[in-house]
Amino acid sequence: MPEGATRDGAAPLPGPGHLLLYSRHFTAFFLGCAACLLLREQFHLSAVISSAAVGLAGTFIPFPASHKPHSLQAIIYAGSFAGMCSPHLLAGTHLILFASACGALSYLFLQPRFAGFGGKLGASAFVVSLLLLLVSLVLP
Repeated sequence: MPEGATRDGAAPLPGPGHLLLYSRHFTAFFLGCAACLLLREQFHLSAVISSAAVGLAGTFIPFPASHKPHSLQAIIYAGSFAGMCSPHLLAGTHLILFASACGALSYLFLQPRFAGFGGKLGASAFVVSLLLLLVSLVLP
């Protein structure tokens, strides 16, 4: 078996040494989520228009090639998907940070499992939205 491979053929999850990778993903997800929410709240745009604008703007950010630019641009777009959920669920910076942490983790978890398939971005946003809903039901 090749080094780092698992029995089921899935790529291994990043270990503790991948803190820099996670921090990049967290930052990208946070930017997408916060920007989408900002466009919705400050400029009164619809959730769809806000997410599309953030996704489009994210494609123009020049990331270095060593940072896997297409992946970071996709994570910005996934963050904008999460930013489309109800403003009541994202009421506060702490909830946006929580959403970004969960979104970055879910993307890192789903990325090797959905290799070659679509759905990573939407699944990450769904996980975040579901967790925010659960948090809002538990904490008043």
